[in-house]
Amino acid sequence: MALWRLVWLVAFRPTPRQLWRWRNFLLRLFGAKISGSPFVASSCYIWIPWQLTLEDKACLARCSEVYNLGPVTLGRRCVVTQYVYLCAGTHDLSDLEVLPLMVGAIDIGSEAFIGTRAIILPGVVIGEGAVVGAGSVVSKDVPPWTIAAGNPCKPIRPRVVNGR
Repeated sequence: MALWRLVWLVAFRPTPRQLWRWRNFLLRLFGAKISGSPFVASSCYIWIPWQLTLEDKACLARCSEVYNLGPVTLGRRCVVTQYVYLCAGTHDLSDLEVLPLMVGAIDIGSEAFIGTRAIILPGVVIGEGAVVGAGSVVSKDVPPWTIAAGNPCKPIRPRVVNGR
């Protein structure tokens, strides 16, 4: 992890927007599973690249953070906007002596959209085509093709695309 942090600081973070292929190369070098051509902003911080899967045209926008103590998967053409925090680790607060680490996978489906400053917690599945509103705190799964928002995040209505 220390080597990744150094590489992120020296060879990943200072790159201009157009060098997304270089950033994908560095992520692959550190074990990320990447298919197609996803976009990862240079200011996006990924804690553990070998726990990350990015599918074709997935997007991690500027200043987003992937705290992936557990596996994190971004589906095809999903968008994670700026300042989003994907948190795949927490602590068991019922054991005050030890506070053991608990990890849970995060899976964001194809065509999903995560709004600015949303927080996605461990073990959450964001369904295909779902939209999570800005500033939402998501602790439970979001069904496919649903718009959800709030703290706690709750389904609001179905997502209609192109009149369908």
